This record gives sequence, structure tokens and C-alpha cells, in this order.
Amino acid sequence: MRKRPLIVVEWDDISSYSSWGIEKESKDWTPLRCVSVGWKMPSGKKHLTMASTRSEGKQCTDRQVIPKGCIIKIRRLE
Repeated sequence: MRKRPLIVVEWDDISSYSSWGIEKESKDWTPLRCVSVGWKMPSGKKHLTMASTRSEGKQCTDRQVIPKGCIIKIRRLE
């Protein structure tokens, strides 16, 4: 199996609020800070692709595609 780096990615995701509320409360809303762990897959210029599970047969599942503009930090685990 080809060696791929195992990484931890800290990134901001969209948050949404679907209930009625007072407009001035919206100033306190923020994106959600997320942390994902997985193997770095081939990615594009504008996004990072990672998978949480890989097999010896070069198959993967639970893939995430994160826009690079949302990424705060990437750290290699191995």
C-alpha cells in the first residue's frame, strides 16, 4: 500500500441557525471550529481531500473535501 500521510486538520465550517431570533443576536454567531483526522488523498489547488479509512486494496471511505480557505492548521501525525 502506498504510504500517505496521516494528518490532523483544524478548519472552520459553516454554521446555520434556523429558528426565529432577534436580528442583533446575529453579531454573536460564528463559524464552527472543527478538527478532522485522516489520510491525505490527492487534492486540488483549492481543496484538501482526506479519508478516515483506507484498505490495502487502495480503497477509501468517509472522505472529506475541505476548501483550503477554511483550513486553519494542518499537522502531520506520522
